[in-house]
Amino acid sequence: MKATADTICKTSRRASVRRIGNERSDFLKSVLCTVIASTAFPPLGIVQAASPPAPVKVTVRPERPLVERRGALRLINFDFMLENTGSKLLHLNRIEISIFDSQGKLELQRELDENGHPSGMTTIETRDLPAGGAIGIFNPFSAFEDEITLAKLSYRFFFNEPHYRTATPLDFQYVAEVTVTPQQYIGKTELVVPIRTRTIVFDGHDFYAHHRRLNPAEPDVRKFLPHGNADRYAYDLCPVNVTGEMYKDTPYEKKNWYGYGVPIYATGSGRVVAAANDVPDNRYQGKKVVYPDLPQAEKYKRSNGNFVVIDHGNGEYSHFDHMKPGSVRVKSRDEVKQGDQIGEIGFSGDAFIPHLHYMLTDNADPFHAEGLPSYFHNFRRILGSTACEVSKGQIDTGDIVEPNTN
Repeated sequence: MKATADTICKTSRRASVRRIGNERSDFLKSVLCTVIASTAFPPLGIVQAASPPAPVKVTVRPERPLVERRGALRLINFDFMLENTGSKLLHLNRIEISIFDSQGKLELQRELDENGHPSGMTTIETRDLPAGGAIGIFNPFSAFEDEITLAKLSYRFFFNEPHYRTATPLDFQYVAEVTVTPQQYIGKTELVVPIRTRTIVFDGHDFYAHHRRLNPAEPDVRKFLPHGNADRYAYDLCPVNVTGEMYKDTPYEKKNWYGYGVPIYATGSGRVVAAANDVPDNRYQGKKVVYPDLPQAEKYKRSNGNFVVIDHGNGEYSHFDHMKPGSVRVKSRDEVKQGDQIGEIGFSGDAFIPHLHYMLTDNADPFHAEGLPSYFHNFRRILGSTACEVSKGQIDTGDIVEPNTN
């Protein structure tokens, strides 16, 4: 088996721990993302003759999608924005992906269409594209086995006008295209899990995670996050007890959460470029969360609560959010080493439970950043009565992890 960032964990009920190897070292170092909106794509599946181009501009966000690795899987997390430049409403009825190797040979082709009741296309919330309007689509083909090289991904979007009744799921009136060449990303900073007790990834960045679901066509998203989604590879981390529970008794009391007040440690070495320590915790009023009244201008504190941002000095920045007021031990310009305690888990900022929000980005300002995949060193995945020891790997929604202290 090829060495990967996180080789498949083969556990046995006889053995409590199985070691996992590092990632292969020959990842690609450069990428070019080309966006096309034409009909120059050669016919690969069943396509109508003389398919007219759709008056649709297709944009890929981010412009250079990154490939994240987990065992034998390659994960591609990016979004499309489709803008109707024509004068008629268009209905999106099918999406097709064709994947080519480095020699330009077809490796795989898949479709999402309106066949079925309900059809797979119903997973896309908005499929009607008004004249002059835009819709966002989260890449629906996001996970591939290691055998697929992903050298080039070509997408086709098929449309019809509302009055046009399609004869079969293959039928359409217009087509728009985009070609993406993704970049393998293995990370630059050696990172460790920021919590030293057993922790569940309450929400990560899988296809269904809320961190991923920021619609690039929404006006507020385009206004406040013009450069991308800093949360694209984020985690919400909640310490748990031995049975995996996040809280005792009722969840509507912050001190009932096992994570509240748990120390947070720097994932990697670097310099603190921003920090806040004076944002009051939120509180529960019955089942409702009551947020402190902060000025609208304090957008970082309103969003992140008490936070720390560390510049790792290589274009990567670690963000630690929602910390306990008064617990932050560092300030701007402080130098920190991996493993230094920087604060404690709290309930501040835009949060409905006490937890640590952690993410790695390409910019210190989360409102002008794009998220980056993060790989952690020397931890364990808890798999019931066994554990999987990982020397370097990815974590995501539902994983239960703890540092490897051996």
